[in-house]
Amino acid sequence: MNKEFKVTSLFSGIGGFEQGFKSSKMKYNLVFASEIDKYATKTFSYNFPINNMVGDIKKVDEKSIPIHDLLCGGFPCQSFSVAGKQKGFNDIRGTLFFDIIRIIKEKKPKYILLENVKNLINHDKGNTIKTILKNISDCNYTFDFTILNSNEAGVPQSRERTYIIGILNGDLEKFENDRRNNKVSIIKKWANENNLKTMNFFNNINTSSKVKYIKDILEENVDEKYYLNTPKITKYLSTLDSLSFSTKSQQKILKEFTLPRDVHNDLDRQRRVYSIYGISPTLLARSDSPKIIFKENGEYKIRKLTPLETLRAQGFSKEFTDNIQKNGMSDTQLYKQSGNAVSPPVISMIINNLLEFINE
Repeated sequence: MNKEFKVTSLFSGIGGFEQGFKSSKMKYNLVFASEIDKYATKTFSYNFPINNMVGDIKKVDEKSIPIHDLLCGGFPCQSFSVAGKQKGFNDIRGTLFFDIIRIIKEKKPKYILLENVKNLINHDKGNTIKTILKNISDCNYTFDFTILNSNEAGVPQSRERTYIIGILNGDLEKFENDRRNNKVSIIKKWANENNLKTMNFFNNINTSSKVKYIKDILEENVDEKYYLNTPKITKYLSTLDSLSFSTKSQQKILKEFTLPRDVHNDLDRQRRVYSIYGISPTLLARSDSPKIIFKENGEYKIRKLTPLETLRAQGFSKEFTDNIQKNGMSDTQLYKQSGNAVSPPVISMIINNLLEFINE
């Protein structure tokens, strides 16, 4: 399919969806974007210049949004205080998901692609995701959803997220069991029993054959400020048996050890040290990024991942990170932006599968 897709991007962040589209086989034209965070908007603009970008989507009249083929967004999961206690549209009024619904009801894009945290499927005992799926179905979208781990797309990070895809008036198909997550299968059984408009999309998605590890994303000549080099840590490292450290690359999180509290006084999670031959744990929107151990000038050193390395661990391209570095952005904001972002290679993987799905 050579058609150019007109795209509307909501809760755009720094452009994880857009970077994914750019790296996919899809031709796209970004016609509208919305992001409320001023720093994320700056980072977005360095890579995806667009005149039609707004702030708070709640203040935007859906009629003013351009016609588009695909609507995407990683919408925040607020507390759905009445989810499951009432039925239908009123369950989501007042939440940001309501803004997605009001836009797709008005503009009727052919495709929707949404992302959220893994725990969305457990929120309010499953009632939140059921409310979301029912509203999508009621808008005449045939949908599928699953939990995808970013490492399926080849990035050196374990990052599980909920993804939902919908096709307006698409062909109906009863859900099969989800091959990744049993809780998703239980919700899919509920969708079948309630005659929601469903299709099977994610079970057959082609995962990446390219694999990266932490060692593949490391910067050279890293500033000393990222190192943990106190006398206590240096002394502790000298007592460790280097023979026990991992030297074989594995596509999983390889924790080498946890620093004792009397050596590094911090929370347990911040004291964990990982091998560069594995993948990173899930990146969070915080400056205390994962700690790694490696050899430098014949000695073992510990440091945290730099902001650039966290963006690489998310799968952002060199061109993307170069544009950010040229324009300048604080470490605090970059860590936050990276931790909040969607992994672009996952989006590319989904979009390429969608194009095959459409052609079939």
